[in-house]
Amino acid sequence: MKFDISRLNNTDLTKIVYPITIFITGGYALMNLYTFVTGKQPTAPMLIIVAIAFALITVGFVYLALKKVRLKFKWSVLSVIGIILIVVFSREAMDIHRLDFFLTPGWDHTFFPIAFGFFFLCDLSKIPKKFWLFLLPFALLTFILGNAMLILNSIFDRNVFESINAPNYPFAFFGVNNWEEFHAIPKNSQFIGDFIQGFLHEFLTFFTLFPVVIIYHIVRKQKQH
Repeated sequence: MKFDISRLNNTDLTKIVYPITIFITGGYALMNLYTFVTGKQPTAPMLIIVAIAFALITVGFVYLALKKVRLKFKWSVLSVIGIILIVVFSREAMDIHRLDFFLTPGWDHTFFPIAFGFFFLCDLSKIPKKFWLFLLPFALLTFILGNAMLILNSIFDRNVFESINAPNYPFAFFGVNNWEEFHAIPKNSQFIGDFIQGFLHEFLTFFTLFPVVIIYHIVRKQKQH
């Protein structure tokens, strides 16, 4: 007898999703604050804007929890994507052996997809508009700036946004600075692995999936009024 996963629809995930999302995103916000206060990270204007935008994600989830919004499982394309995010990035997290990794802002690349993965398991249609507005700065920042880095850096063959401390994508995926250094990299399994990992980390998550879901629900809520 085959198991029908749709039977899990309306399963209450509230006590699972809120602790995970608030812990992961809130921990990142606290680590950003720690690095700014201790001087481990420069207080450049763009880095502060990024830190605030990411911290508002935690505010949004806390807002939902305080409003006692129930989060129930919904079998959908988005929940399938959520499961994939949880599995892929949890496996990657298990390969992390450096304790200092958990004391740096870098953990958003691995753990934010896990947090969003759990959230995407839920029926998002009844989430209030105010929550999505808390996440809008993050969505606009990652979608606009993230894709602008990929496109303009590729065209101009350098880090166009270096003055605002932005990463040098797509070259940073491979630890190089320009196309000349990129073409000198041996095209082996390590090269493919770095590309897939970088692609999953940034383009398929922060630069597209997360902001698109957020903006979609804001537009949808706006049309309902």
